[in-house]
Amino acid sequence: MNYIDQRDVEDWFKNDRFLTTSELVKRLSLRFPDAKTGTLYAKLHRLKREGLVRNVRRGLYAAGSKREFEPVVSKELSDLFKKLRKRFPYLESLCVWNSRWLNEFTVHQALSSIMIIESERGTEKAVFEFVKASYSRVFIDPTPREIDNYILGCEKCFVVRPIVSEAPVTFSDDISIPKLEKILVDLVCEKDLFVSFQGEELRNIYLRALTDYNVSLSTIRRYASRRGKLDEVNELIEQERESI
Repeated sequence: MNYIDQRDVEDWFKNDRFLTTSELVKRLSLRFPDAKTGTLYAKLHRLKREGLVRNVRRGLYAAGSKREFEPVVSKELSDLFKKLRKRFPYLESLCVWNSRWLNEFTVHQALSSIMIIESERGTEKAVFEFVKASYSRVFIDPTPREIDNYILGCEKCFVVRPIVSEAPVTFSDDISIPKLEKILVDLVCEKDLFVSFQGEELRNIYLRALTDYNVSLSTIRRYASRRGKLDEVNELIEQERESI
């Protein structure tokens, strides 16, 4: 066989998340024993160009190209968003998400589920009352004491919060959700609400996000600056990029 396909690459990375340049060239040489060194490096360049492998830092590779963050929006969350849109058609800013989306990035899987509803400042009370009429365990911009006493360990609860202006959001099947860049910054800004995702888990989340997904560092930094956490977020970015 005179070409490398996705199945070959997946086999190379089956037991290793990352491979060095020399390790990849060695694998190519096993497939093409008569090829000269320059030819092997040209083949590696082709694999990069075709998205079969990608650089995670100089001299280190992972399989495939980076993905877009496309979390699964549950029917419950989707229906809630549509009801809110129907009830408050004048809302310019509204987004929803589920803290369980973070489980793919963490070592320890969170059993609790926080449904987060963010609406433009000044509308939170009305949104809170509307959601509270249909669900139990609904909180509005909870205090650290409320989080500790009622939210942590709760199987499912709803938190209504004001959204920061110009927050990075996107759409999934017409449902407004935060971009991954927004979630990463919010974890730093809302330490009490996201206490389960601090410390080593926060570093895990940043590492996996920066390694596996298309993340705009300029978007992260711009939003972090608006929230007054640029230095802290920058430190996390640099630490995790060095860890890759």
